[in-house]
Amino acid sequence: MEIGEQIKIQREHQHWSQQELADRLSISRQSVSKWERGTALPSFANVVTLSQLFRLTIDDLIREDEHMMKHLEHPVTGPFTLIVLSSSALAIVGAIISLSLNIGLTAFVNATQSLVLIGVLGLLGLVYWNQRHQRVPLSRWVIALAIFTLTLLLVPQVDNLFMGFLDGLRQQSK
Repeated sequence: MEIGEQIKIQREHQHWSQQELADRLSISRQSVSKWERGTALPSFANVVTLSQLFRLTIDDLIREDEHMMKHLEHPVTGPFTLIVLSSSALAIVGAIISLSLNIGLTAFVNATQSLVLIGVLGLLGLVYWNQRHQRVPLSRWVIALAIFTLTLLLVPQVDNLFMGFLDGLRQQSK
């Protein structure tokens, strides 16, 4: 039996609506609905809480759900690689554009300093919101803002790297 079916059976056994279970877990009713339909899996923290609420062992709750067992054996590591690679690629493009437009390093840093501060504050706010609402995976907004902020921080570094490389080539040609 999949965990979604088990959740539904146990919830109905307790005579709780989806909203009542969601309130007990401090999550949205839609999350409970997705679990029960099998379109999403609860986080490990929610599995632990569900087992406590239903007075079941975690093993009893998830034992027969092969998909959930695989998910727990090989958890998603997160979007770290996506953020780093995307930001690095965008930083290279940004550095090339700033060099081709003759935008100096100081001018770029001065122009983007406020955006970086807003990005960092926005990231902190979104991470806090995710934790407050017990959402383990990062939302698209958090990932996008992380990519944007890291890109703005990396462009001057990549720009500096390119300029150093070009200066080295110029010195060798003399």
